[in-house]
Amino acid sequence: MKFQSVLNSKIGVGLGFTILRSTPTSISYPLVIFFAKQLARMKNLSLVQSVQRNQQVIHNGRLSSKELQKAVTNVFVYAGRCFIDFYRALKNPDALQEKVLKNEAFERLIRLSRDKNFGAFLVVPHMSSFDLMLLAAADLGFEAKVLTFGNPTGGYKLQNDIRAISGLEIMPVSREVLTKSIDVLRKGGFVLTAIDRPISHQRRQLNFFGQPSPLPAGHIRMAIKADVPVLVAAVHMNPDGFYQLSLSDPISMVHMLDPVEKIRHNAEKILQIIEGYIRSHPSQWQMYYPVWPNQKATFTD
Repeated sequence: MKFQSVLNSKIGVGLGFTILRSTPTSISYPLVIFFAKQLARMKNLSLVQSVQRNQQVIHNGRLSSKELQKAVTNVFVYAGRCFIDFYRALKNPDALQEKVLKNEAFERLIRLSRDKNFGAFLVVPHMSSFDLMLLAAADLGFEAKVLTFGNPTGGYKLQNDIRAISGLEIMPVSREVLTKSIDVLRKGGFVLTAIDRPISHQRRQLNFFGQPSPLPAGHIRMAIKADVPVLVAAVHMNPDGFYQLSLSDPISMVHMLDPVEKIRHNAEKILQIIEGYIRSHPSQWQMYYPVWPNQKATFTD
């Protein structure tokens, strides 16, 4: 069994949850740093290779081998800290709210989601602990339908079960769910999904960080069909250890005569905003699949 499969399995996630609940923060954070360094050195793992490729692309291919090693290590350090904070917050609602910075973007997100005259498709990258932010917002009234990976199994299903604690409806993607999502949008609701996970064997490529990538565009099709704008949100951990939300203004879809070009134009416009969020906090981009499958982790030295 691949190492990444173990991490994503129900056993792996459940074991991590159990360990973290019984380990003091003073011990768990140093352990995260130690294990992150060990994991980053396992360069034969597909997980590590994927992070290497992704980090090199978002740094414009300018990282030396030493710099890339540090970048990969930092990704795993942040991932570990987010994992700890998230699972600790699950058993303590007060701790959950204390970890989130209640800025203007956070308050605006909740307010817009409850406005039944304003439907929108909310899209996010896999940055920092969006799950923690999602639970904290839901506790304070945030409303949305959450689209997730179709037919989830193992750890992904367990993660969806945990997300459902918030009261948000979790909907693994299917044809019926996509139809339902369009109806939700038309009635002034919010639909949310991540858009930076590549789709294997997809022929259409979108420009992302200057490179072609098989990223999804279903959110664009649904937003156009429902005639609603797209909102782009991202989360990062600030230097004080608090989770902070960034939120774009509503982005109206541009209509064009060529349907293929219309999807591409709007999808890449949204990806440009995602790029800005990732460039601001590259170590907090937790994408463990090769977003550019044909890209190799080259070095400047």
